[in-house]
Amino acid sequence: MRPRLYVVAADAIPEEGAAEHIRNALQMLADHETAHPAVWTFSPELRACEARLFKALFKMNEGR
Repeated sequence: MRPRLYVVAADAIPEEGAAEHIRNALQMLADHETAHPAVWTFSPELRACEARLFKALFKMNEGR
C-alpha cells in the first residue's frame, strides 16, 4: 500500500493563536509523561516547563 499525499489549501486551515500552541505543547508533554514516566522522575526541568506553560495559558485567558 502506497502512502497518499493530500494537498490542502492554506486558507482552509484556521490559524492557531498562541494559546493553541501552548495547549499543543502541554498535550505533547502529557503524552511524553505517560510514555516515559522515569524521565519525568529524574528531570525536574520538565515539571518546571509544564508549570510555566500553565501559567502562561492562565495569564492569556485572564485577559479575556
